[in-house]
Parts: sequence; structure tokens; C-alpha cells
Amino acid sequence: MTALFRDLRIAVRHLLKAPGFTATAVLMLAFGIGATTAIFSIVEGVLLRPLPFAEPGRLMVLSDIIEGTHVSASNEVGVTAPDIVDYAGGTHSFAALGGYNETTFELSAGADPAVVHGAWLTPGVFPTLAVQPILGRVFTQQEDEQHQQVAVLSYSTWQSRFHASTNIIGQKILLDRKPYVVIGVMPRTFEFPLATGHLNRTEVWVPTSFTAQQLKNNIGNWSYHMVGRLKPGVTPAQATTDATATAAEIMRSYPAFLSSFHIHPVVRPLQEETIEEARPLIRTLFFAVAVVLLIACANLAGLLLVRAIRRRREMAVRLALGATAATLLRQAMLESLVLSIAGGLLGLTLASAALRAGIAFLPESLPRIGEIALDGHVVAFALTLAILTGILCGIAPAFSAANASVNEALKEGGRTGTSGGSHARLRSTLVVAEIAIAMVLLAASGLLLRSFERMRAR
Repeated sequence: MTALFRDLRIAVRHLLKAPGFTATAVLMLAFGIGATTAIFSIVEGVLLRPLPFAEPGRLMVLSDIIEGTHVSASNEVGVTAPDIVDYAGGTHSFAALGGYNETTFELSAGADPAVVHGAWLTPGVFPTLAVQPILGRVFTQQEDEQHQQVAVLSYSTWQSRFHASTNIIGQKILLDRKPYVVIGVMPRTFEFPLATGHLNRTEVWVPTSFTAQQLKNNIGNWSYHMVGRLKPGVTPAQATTDATATAAEIMRSYPAFLSSFHIHPVVRPLQEETIEEARPLIRTLFFAVAVVLLIACANLAGLLLVRAIRRRREMAVRLALGATAATLLRQAMLESLVLSIAGGLLGLTLASAALRAGIAFLPESLPRIGEIALDGHVVAFALTLAILTGILCGIAPAFSAANASVNEALKEGGRTGTSGGSHARLRSTLVVAEIAIAMVLLAASGLLLRSFERMRAR
């Protein structure tokens, strides 16, 4: 351990003696690692992190696939209002199951009237998500059946429009100029539906309270959605089979104008449904930025090789004075690691600044934007990436330094012109190769970014 710290001090001292080289290498890596870390934080927040609900693996969406019509490319649609009632009452695979539909309301209360995003929910949705309000309660089956006009507010609406008043429960607000009684406030982190973009978060939830006329009028309107929580031990395939039996009963009650329609229910994880459209977009962006990191790595490896060539005589002298090849190898690797870790730490700072400034410019098709942050997983990724970068970039220069020939290096020292010319040619070859690799990688990055722009514009 003492020898390791001694070699580390020597590595730092050598780097400080070459401030231009050190600054160039650290900044180059900082931009590459910083950009990759910023994009990984988006990957982690949107694609990898579990949904913010209890046992998210049991949360499913239930939708219909329609045959006999050309609804969409896949013919997979939502569900109808009658479907919600029939699936909720006829299936047995779900511990809780509910339907919802997104909408907008004119909210009048606490401030000037404003249009807010809202959602109609059946009473089964909140039990499905298993999230309790921080104030009050959620609406009940009885309130839904009796068409009572009650509302649950989001945390942000409670804060911004009602000044976080704890007396909000029981107060009346106007939604589309109709009076609703506030019965609950959801936690700060609660978001449902998991809408895309920055400005689409739901701010108020009210019961669907379907009337008989609404159920009749919406029998051919597949604009609703369903979310359910599977019973323990039940698989999505089993739930699909269960729902298929209910779908057969639904089709028997279809009116004549729907007689050519055949529905096949499908049950899929809510996580997959949420990120399905965002996945190719984020992957393309991540690969494009990863190529930028590869360019930085190629440049660093080239710089370290050139530096190793310049120091060949120094290494030969140290070998002649008794230093072992293992010692030189370790010190060269430590120099590379010091550069990469310094670049990683600076890259974290750049990534944090980039996220703060750029999160508002992310595509509106991304869900869960509010969960993007530099958390412990992202920091661990950045530091691991920095260490791997240092090892990969430092291997060739380190072995070059450790395998320096004492006799040849000292002989070359007496033939300055010849050795200088050969070293210059070798350095020129490395520079040309480095530029060629960088150009290829840059072209690949540009193509990936163009693909990203095309997908974002869809």
C-alpha cells in the first residue's frame, strides 16, 4: 500500500510538470464523460428506474386489439367505457382494476381561472396504484355510483393555487364552472397518468361517474385506458386469458353496427407501456454521445502514446538504475487513472450543469422527465466509466513504458538526429491514425444524431 501511494504521488508530480498535456487530457475526458453521464441520467430516470409505485412489476395495462377494422397500424387501441365496467366486474386476475381518461378543466379557485390537465378515474385506479394522499382521502365506489362531484388535487396545484393550506379539504372549487368538493391532496412525487413532456402533468382527478347514457354513447369509443394490479402469482398471460373470456361476453352485447368487430384483450406491464415510444429515441441519443466519448478516449490514448515515446529514454534510465518493469507499468497506469478520474469528477459537474440547463429542451415525447437527476446510480456510473476509460486508454502506453529497451534507448540517445527522426515519424503516424479514427467516429455520431432528430420530429 505504501508503494502504491508513493507511485501515485510520482504520477501526480509527473502530470503537474506537464500542465498543458494534463489540462488538455482532463478537459477532453470531462466533456466526453460529462455528456455520456448526462444522457445516462436520462436513460436511468426514464428507462431503467422502476415506476414510483409499490410493487411496480404487478402493475399492468389492459387494452383491446381490434380485428375487422383499420383502427391503426397495430389495431391495438384503448378500451371503451362499457369495457371498463365489464372488465372490472368480470375478470378475476387483478387485485384492483380501474379505468381512466385524460382531459382538461377550467379550474376556478384560489387564483385566476386557468386550464389544467386532469383525469377522470374509476374508483379502482387509486387502489391499483397503492398511493395514499398526504391530506384527506381518495374517492370511493359509493361516491362514483352516486355521481358525487368530488376532486383530488395534485401537490403542485395545492402548493401554487391554494398556498399549501391544510384547510383545503372540504373546500369547493369550480371545474368547468361546476362545483366540486376537494377531498384529498396527493404526494409531491405522485404522477398519473404518466404523461409525456414537461407540461402535461395531471393536476386534478375526479370520478368518472358513468351514466347509463354515457355507457351507451361510448360503446364504440376506444379512447379510455385501464390499469390494474395483478394478484400475487398471476402472470400477464394468465390475466390476458382471463380477460379474453370477458371479451367474449362483451362482443355478444355489441349492437349491429359493431357486429364486424372482434376484440382481443392484451395485458402488458405498465413500465413497458410507459417507455415504449421513448426507448429508441433515448438509445439513439445515448449511442451518439457514447461515440463522442470514444473520440475522447482515442485522443487520450494517442496523447499518452506520444508522451510514452517522448519519455522512452527516461524510462530506460530508470530501468538501468534498478526500477522494475512492474513499477513503471503501475506508474504509467496510475497517470492514466489520475487523468480519467479528474476528468470524471469535472464531467460530473458539467453533467449537472447540462441537465439543469437542458432538461427543458428535452423532447415532449419523453415520459417521467421529473425523475431525471444525478442520483447515486448516475454518480457510480460516471466514476466507473472514468476508471474503465483510464484503464483502457492507459494499457498500451503503460506497456510501451514498461517494455522500454535500456540498450536501444541509450544507444538512440547518442544518435539524436536518427532517433529524433524515427520518433517524429512514429508520432506523425499516431497523429494521422488518431485523426482518422476520430473522423470515422465523428461521422458515426453525426449519423446517430440525425436519426435522433428524425425520431424526435415524428
